Amino acid sequence: MMNTSVSILRQLVSFDTTSRHSNLALIAWVADYLQSRGARVELIYNESRDKGNLLASIGPEREGGVVLSGHTDVVPVDGQEWTSDPFALVERDGLLYGRGSSDMKGFIACSLAALEHWRSMQLRRPLHFAFSYDEEVGCFGAHSLVERIAGSIPKPAFAIIGEPTDMRIGVAHNGVTGSHTSFRGVAAHASDPSRGVNAIDAAAGFIRYLGDVARLPQVVANGCTLNVGRIAGGAATNIVAERCSVRWEYRTSNKQDADFIQERVADYLAGEASAELDVTSQVELDVPQFCTNLGEETMQVLTACGAKLPVTKLPFGSEAGIFERSRIPSVVCGPGSIDQAHRPDEWIALAALEEADRFMSKVGAWASKPQPD
Repeated sequence: MMNTSVSILRQLVSFDTTSRHSNLALIAWVADYLQSRGARVELIYNESRDKGNLLASIGPEREGGVVLSGHTDVVPVDGQEWTSDPFALVERDGLLYGRGSSDMKGFIACSLAALEHWRSMQLRRPLHFAFSYDEEVGCFGAHSLVERIAGSIPKPAFAIIGEPTDMRIGVAHNGVTGSHTSFRGVAAHASDPSRGVNAIDAAAGFIRYLGDVARLPQVVANGCTLNVGRIAGGAATNIVAERCSVRWEYRTSNKQDADFIQERVADYLAGEASAELDVTSQVELDVPQFCTNLGEETMQVLTACGAKLPVTKLPFGSEAGIFERSRIPSVVCGPGSIDQAHRPDEWIALAALEEADRFMSKVGAWASKPQPD
């Protein structure tokens, strides 16, 4: 399957699916590829119908199958110095360079390449393809995709989210909540700031408070993090700033810690520091915590197929928690390294694709085994 995987990856990388763009050209290509090979394919669009998820299945329509899940969007290349075209797959010294090659079009390519092999087998369990949009900016597409899986196909045994883990089995990661907090004060001439209410001052105080929360013993001890990613406000140096906004996030491993942070932030924003301002705070990003509910039997299936131990808690978020929230047991496991993701000259090794091809072949063999009555 190796040549097929590389050929498909070359095609997938050629689509610029940076999250700010539509992914529909890639989805249409994948849908045609799957339909022409006998898969049952459904598309799930966003509200504006400029982005789409793909859900496809082969094999019997029964419970107990496996979902192969990947996101189709990639992060921007803006400001990065690439030595080749980011959207043209280039091979050098056993490495394949291109945006998304590692994160995570390599996994998608290997799952599609396996279809030719799987078609020749008598599958006794279904194999499902689930490809989403906008994972990189908040896992937005996965919510409607997983909802459709939970509501329209027989319950899968488990899902594999193919983020790059070097094929190690990822069993947990922190959740991520991202918020946009806006302050509106009163504009005035800078010659007499007392006539206004400076929104930048308020935002700065809020940022300092977030730093205080990040250093609280409960937050530090439980491995939670807070980060301010962007601040924007003001119009000119001679105007008391009327508006300022802060985009920030926190990452936690459980709901109790998330509630602890959110309650303190809400109390601060409702307190004296914001008394003279109009303050709004809206959650823009919701990636749930992930801790797998896989049983020992499923772990044995994965390792027999070539997934690696020891299991690991991942340093990055994924769509796995969305599957778990819908009671679909999940793992994160895919070819390539997260160390290569999001960087200029992103790459995946040919050897990593070969490893994933062997894994996919064994997944098909497992799905073909007779099941006990």
